[in-house]
Amino acid sequence: MGAYGGGGANITTYSETQSGITSANYITFTIQNVPNGTNFLPGWTLKVRANGNFMNGLSSVSAQQVSLKFRSVEAGPAGISGNAVPLAMSDANLITTTNTWTAPSDYYVAQKFDLMIQGGNHLLVPTTGTYSTTLTVSLYNHLGVLVSFNNNIPISFNISFSNSCSGAILAGSGGNAYNFDTYAKLQAGATVTDAISVQYNPNAANCLGWTLKVRANGNFTNGSSVILPQYVSLRFNRVSQGVPGATAIGVTNTVVPLSFSDASLITQSSAAFQTYTFTEHKFDMLIQGGTPLQVVTASGTYTCPLVFSLYNQSGQLVSTTNINATFQISYNNSFNYTVSFVNPDVSLQYSSPSAFTSGVSVTKTNGLKITGYTAYQVIMKTTSSNLTDGVKTMPVSVVNLQTTPPAGKPGIISFTRGLSASDQIIITNGMTDYTYQTVDYTLRYYTNGNNSTVNAAAAGTYATQIVYIVLPL
Repeated sequence: MGAYGGGGANITTYSETQSGITSANYITFTIQNVPNGTNFLPGWTLKVRANGNFMNGLSSVSAQQVSLKFRSVEAGPAGISGNAVPLAMSDANLITTTNTWTAPSDYYVAQKFDLMIQGGNHLLVPTTGTYSTTLTVSLYNHLGVLVSFNNNIPISFNISFSNSCSGAILAGSGGNAYNFDTYAKLQAGATVTDAISVQYNPNAANCLGWTLKVRANGNFTNGSSVILPQYVSLRFNRVSQGVPGATAIGVTNTVVPLSFSDASLITQSSAAFQTYTFTEHKFDMLIQGGTPLQVVTASGTYTCPLVFSLYNQSGQLVSTTNINATFQISYNNSFNYTVSFVNPDVSLQYSSPSAFTSGVSVTKTNGLKITGYTAYQVIMKTTSSNLTDGVKTMPVSVVNLQTTPPAGKPGIISFTRGLSASDQIIITNGMTDYTYQTVDYTLRYYTNGNNSTVNAAAAGTYATQIVYIVLPL
């Protein structure tokens, strides 16, 4: 037994990887030198099995994704038919027969078969080239007796479409740094349009199903002052140059918070790069306002190194690039105020039954000192809405804060407030006389007696932080 053909099938496009291909008259199996007088009654069969999967180096395509189907008789008896037969590691009937085969009239028999390769992601292989294996083809008579076989018939196909993205290169840059130069901006946060540019140089790669991810490689820092990356997010804005477009990619405008782990900005692109076509994507940066920005200890430029990574559809890393994300906080330098505390930590102790019935109090005499040369207000807020001890919580409003200016300083207005995560004015100093430039305030923290929330709370140490903000009038 022998064969000819068995090569030349070529998968060249993404569409072919997904739909598969059929190569007509791909291989011909031959039986030669049949002895005179040989008589095969109807029911003789030709069986086939794969001797392994289709291999190209360490890459493979399962044999069961490939089928052979009878096409025609080139020479020999008629009455032969057959359906598509998936290759397997065990014998499968390749044809069925209804006519007698007799030599010498059928001294040479040849049958043509189509090759059918099933489409799907299994053809998006990491290594392009020729994928090959060998077949064992066996001839059996109508009684099921093996008559002849060949266990080394080569068969192969070529995959030239590459989805590895090999050769694609990422680059990029950051935009102008947004400046938080007022308290209102610090409070509101900001959306910075086109803050980050990510650039793709695909070179010869035209892969699709690629994914773009980002992670923070540190905090936003300005010297020793730190803002955690979780308070900053990125959002796809537009394709500013090149192809494919955003609709073709299938990208959304989902807000993606930064973290120290990879987060997907574009997931499994629905469109491929165009070879040798430079492409650029713009991303907005969303900066959360409020406490994260108000508790910084220094003004200036805050910078965070971001790592952008391009992955192919198989999840293999293709390229990375580092881009600095930046913004500025200049508000703290806008006015000449200094704020200092004496023993700022506060511990309200519930250590006896009377504490629950009467409440508890801690007074910090001259605990807050403010030096300023213009009129001002002091705003107080907590960094969270609850006092917490692990998973245990109670609202911060169970604690009150009373501020008292020194005697002999008329014109300063002070307030008593329940703690809250929202801005609350606790001091208004509208005086501009030099005797009011440095003022020491007494702070009294206390709880009311018979507070049902406190009385019902589990034992523990409940804590939060308080932020004091000085604003010019």
